[in-house]
Amino acid sequence: MSDQIKKAFEVKWRVENLRSWLQPTDDSLYSSQFLAETLANTRWKLRLSRKWHLAEKCISLALERDVDDHLKPIDLNYELSFLACDGSALKSKSCITKFALNTVSQELKVTGAEILGEKKEAYLPEGVLTICCKLWKAWSTISKGGECSIRSVIGKKCVTLEGNIDYFSRIGYSNVTLNFMSLSSEISFISFDVGRQQNEYMTFQRMAVECKCFSSYSCELFFLGARGKHTKCVSDKYLATLLRPQKPCSFNLDYRYNELNIARYLKNDALAFQLEITYYPGVESECIEYADSNYKKLTDESTDLENVNSSNSEDVHSSPLDSLHITEPEDKACDIDKNGSGDEDEYFCAAGKRHLPSTTLKEDLTSLYNDCLFCDTKLRTDTETFPSHRSVLSARSPVFKKMFTTDMKEKAGECINVPDISSDTVRRMLQFLYTDCTGYLDMQSAKDLYIASDKYDIASLKKRCSSFIKKNLCPANVCDVIVLADMHQDKDLESAAHEFVLIYDKEVFGSDEWKLFMKNFSSLSAQVMYLKCMKE
Repeated sequence: MSDQIKKAFEVKWRVENLRSWLQPTDDSLYSSQFLAETLANTRWKLRLSRKWHLAEKCISLALERDVDDHLKPIDLNYELSFLACDGSALKSKSCITKFALNTVSQELKVTGAEILGEKKEAYLPEGVLTICCKLWKAWSTISKGGECSIRSVIGKKCVTLEGNIDYFSRIGYSNVTLNFMSLSSEISFISFDVGRQQNEYMTFQRMAVECKCFSSYSCELFFLGARGKHTKCVSDKYLATLLRPQKPCSFNLDYRYNELNIARYLKNDALAFQLEITYYPGVESECIEYADSNYKKLTDESTDLENVNSSNSEDVHSSPLDSLHITEPEDKACDIDKNGSGDEDEYFCAAGKRHLPSTTLKEDLTSLYNDCLFCDTKLRTDTETFPSHRSVLSARSPVFKKMFTTDMKEKAGECINVPDISSDTVRRMLQFLYTDCTGYLDMQSAKDLYIASDKYDIASLKKRCSSFIKKNLCPANVCDVIVLADMHQDKDLESAAHEFVLIYDKEVFGSDEWKLFMKNFSSLSAQVMYLKCMKE
């Protein structure tokens, strides 16, 4: 066995800023895929999971076999370890498993009390978790070993939003609106309905939020006293769903109204609040290096796990062009004993025919696009050129179809010039044409895609973008949406924007965006005011 261990394939995974990821929610983090050439060119990845829902909260580590060209199951001895800074194993687990495609190993677990408490400095020196995985054949030796190192850096960002309740001493028992705004594109607007109860406690109910979708975040709400002193005013646990638009968020402040209606907290009769939000956008960057130069470097690009993990609505989609991480049930691992007994090859049926792993049409088209196979045309922006297929463009867009079937110059030429659309928008548009997914959207990218889809008559994409825009209206962007809808004669989108203005008229009419809107688009603003008068 010692000789086999010397010739093992060894992977070390260094996860930096892991404390940012250790939030009280269940989630999984994946390493880059790595290729074990000495083990029949099989492909693998490591999975780190938070399991806070269990009675004994823990972090688990597992090995997964990824999809590769070697279809037969492979019997492997593996060892998973959490390492100290000196390279010694803090905790490890060894096992023999028959790995078919997508098989998940047994898990190595460490309790939350250990990794965040008594042994935090041992497991997370300077916030870095180091993992080791060794692989070798169970019943034979390999001709040579191998090594690779993976480095993943988890991001952490903070956004501060401020808001005031003016004329606080005169609010009585009627509800008022408290708006938080920032210049951040990630979290730009949060609105609360604030009421004063008979028992004098102040109740807050979130009414609207404009933000990206984050799998992990934390929030803190403070008073800003007259002298600028921060005073925390509610427990963080009540803000756990603040950035989850589909879930309610309401709470009472820890202070009664008469405790706040004093000079210590008020400045010019305004009660000022500060909302501090820390969010974790997943892995900001990762790289993989092999000790043997013959090994392929699979990835050194930045990734965004929010795009992989976010699938909460029809408007935010994980891109199939990104790495797909498929979690299988634990019982799918085919563990066998040391004597070598195991199940028959599950990829061969009784008749001796081999079952090939199936793929979907979307996956096949994604592969066709990614590999640039048989491309016969190109879309060219001012900065980039995108190889593509006339058949796909024609099937998805009547405008492209007309280009390729009439005597237009695009029929004979190899390139279609699109100078008025950004490269990022063209990339997203092509992604949708091939996969029917938009990838992660924010308000600006949704508007850009909306314009492109209207130009090329891609009705399904235009509907997708319109739906996203309508769901993410706020006082800061509704004027732009009215202009957009008017330019493209979209009565449905225009109606939704008008309805939003009539509901949140005080916030909209008091905004700088509205003042600029009235100056530059007097007829459109007059139409809105007419609707408001008719409503009243």
